[in-house]
Amino acid sequence: MSISACLEKFLNKKFSNQDVQEQMGSALKSYLAYYNDDSVRENAASGGVVSGILIELLKNKTIDGALVCYTQVINNKVTAIYKIAETIDEITKASGSKYVESSFAKDAWPLIDKYKGNLAIVALPCDLTFLKHKINKNKNLKNRIIISIALLCGHNSNSTLINTLTKKLAKGKDTPLQKYTFRKGHWRGQLEANFEDGSTITKPFSYFSIYQNLFFFPCSKCLYCNDHFGFDADISVGDVWSYDLKQSNIKTCGITLKNKKVLKLLDKTLQSSAFTINTIDHLKILEGQKRSAPFHFNISARHKAGKLFSIKIPDKVGKKVKWHEYLCAVIVLFNWRWSKSKKYSKLIFKMPRIILKCYLYLFKGLESLK
Repeated sequence: MSISACLEKFLNKKFSNQDVQEQMGSALKSYLAYYNDDSVRENAASGGVVSGILIELLKNKTIDGALVCYTQVINNKVTAIYKIAETIDEITKASGSKYVESSFAKDAWPLIDKYKGNLAIVALPCDLTFLKHKINKNKNLKNRIIISIALLCGHNSNSTLINTLTKKLAKGKDTPLQKYTFRKGHWRGQLEANFEDGSTITKPFSYFSIYQNLFFFPCSKCLYCNDHFGFDADISVGDVWSYDLKQSNIKTCGITLKNKKVLKLLDKTLQSSAFTINTIDHLKILEGQKRSAPFHFNISARHKAGKLFSIKIPDKVGKKVKWHEYLCAVIVLFNWRWSKSKKYSKLIFKMPRIILKCYLYLFKGLESLK
């Protein structure tokens, strides 16, 4: 057995059905799946499942369009833009993870409000909570939103992080950045920067994620959130980081159906020949997020640690905080404060990678404790 497998077994957390209910919310049915179309999976981060669902719903005319998020590059800076995709090509072009801040209320909501056809919505958990408040006041809009899909989210990063890294990637090049892909390929994957002269720079995803996982430059609102799986979504979709799945040639994705209204619709879609799918226990989904999901949910730890930094974070769950959970929260809030410092934040990118890795191992080790 490899070292990774041994660590996986040793640090494996055991969850209960109560944990599922608390952290995942409503959970009616869970699957591991991937979309069978290789061309769609090529640029997708998690088996092409979200793109596949949207494509199949569009093909059978269940929806007229889907709200999706793209990235665009202007002056070597990566920004997020929302669009209602109405063709398979538009859906495919929006595939892949986006780890950059966006304003759902400002940019996405007006598109949804004005659209007259039937819609699928793909968004982060916090954005779907905002959407729920909006559609509860508008019965007509509620009927037009056929399905809402939450992307599993530990937290999002503000633009400073990605723009600093893309600037480093473009250093020494005489041609501007044309396209940036956060993550593609199997398992953790790679990031890819494409330039106008046709050249490409590829880096391990950790080139970006080592900062993101340590909560350097997180969006401030994420510190106040405890919704990892999308409490207000119809389904949630995201990675299942389990050692046995790493051995598979094709990356699979975890799917949890959360709403009876869409259970029959999605069951029929997912059980079609377009997907390869296996029914699993909800615990498998939670175990696949065994570090980030419990930390994200346990806002009690950030509430307690916030007192050290004079940050008032409301405690929404009232959990007893263990010493290692408290220490994790202190690290996160310290790194957030450090990121906001105009004087010292540049030092973050000057730290040797070996120091960052040791720091991350410490943080992830604390997260893994039971």
